[in-house]
Amino acid sequence: MGERRPSARTAAIALAMGLNACVSGALAAVLPVVLTGDLGASYLAASLFMVAGTLASTVAIHRLGALADRPGLRLPVAFGAALCGFAGALALAGLGSYWASLAVFATLLAVAASLFPQLMAIAFVHDPAFAARARAIASAGWVIGPPIGGLLVSGQSREAFFLALAGAYALLLPLLLAAARGLAAPVPRSAAGRAAEKPPPIATPRGVGGAVLAVLATIHFLLGICALAVPWWIVEIGGSARDVGIAFAIAAAVEIPIIAGANAIRRRVGHARVVGAAAGLLAVYFITVALVESVPAVLAASLVHGAVTGAMMGTSLILLQERLPDEPGRASAIYSNMLRLSHVAALAAAGALAQWLSVAVIFWAAAGLALTTGVALAVLRPHANEVGDPENASRSAAAGGGGPSPRTGRGG
Repeated sequence: MGERRPSARTAAIALAMGLNACVSGALAAVLPVVLTGDLGASYLAASLFMVAGTLASTVAIHRLGALADRPGLRLPVAFGAALCGFAGALALAGLGSYWASLAVFATLLAVAASLFPQLMAIAFVHDPAFAARARAIASAGWVIGPPIGGLLVSGQSREAFFLALAGAYALLLPLLLAAARGLAAPVPRSAAGRAAEKPPPIATPRGVGGAVLAVLATIHFLLGICALAVPWWIVEIGGSARDVGIAFAIAAAVEIPIIAGANAIRRRVGHARVVGAAAGLLAVYFITVALVESVPAVLAASLVHGAVTGAMMGTSLILLQERLPDEPGRASAIYSNMLRLSHVAALAAAGALAQWLSVAVIFWAAAGLALTTGVALAVLRPHANEVGDPENASRSAAAGGGGPSPRTGRGG
């Protein structure tokens, strides 16, 4: 009997992680289409809706994350988040008003967004080695969720989609009880133990300068553009919510193995080459999507979108952690805030361009920014260690006879 409990808890965590990711992926894929189609929102109003929801969920995740770390509160916080998701989805199924839907989205569903980090925390407390596999399961949910959401909206109705979300949140409740009830508190590790678990870092300049953050934020801003522009563009050129879901699923399927191999990629080619290639590929992606007004072509281009997303999601966090090796908490906070602020800026910019010009203009503007970023990185290639190229950093240190400056990142 002693062997069954851990395996049953592991299965419950895995199922909860996958189901929650399916819900999140489906909602992210079809929400832009639901807002402009079913609720009749303008492009700008739809973007502001998503901006408000993103900001509200950021606050909820931060507050509830701190609360859940207190003894005995992990399960109540996670259970409450799932209940809010259930109530919010039910409410959205019956609401046809933009403002009422916004109120639900920025309150109940913002709290529900905190469920993913809570599930990751539960997985880590249960078994630190399982936490990485749990993240992979969540990624698989992001592949499955968007096409299911698209099929429900296009084949059934908006109401059927939100009722299905409510059903998924209801299924999460018993899974959470099985996953977190009686879960022991994590055992603190010594500093020596934590240091022994870390792989040796590659040579990377210390400190996070403005140039590093600007480059990374620009690439993630361009990736955030896709969250709104791609669904709107697919519908505008004759596609449906089902096609939107397939596009997101393709991108997620490509993204998963690339994130898993991020360490190997950055050790082989260096951060600067990864970021430069990402800028170039994004320019090609945006130009292709804008020129070829074909749904199958947009779906095929999702392969590029997924490849760049996977490379940058892995590279950005690794780079920041290596720049701040003694401050992992600060590095993670910078990474998280950069992603969210870039996403918010992208939503606002895409909504404004679509509202006052056209959806196609979003892609042309994004292509111009991606090209500019790529050219700037190519011109600054001799100083690539500024954006964390370990190979160039090592060469610079060897040639200059000294290590990189902690403040500037340049050799002394």
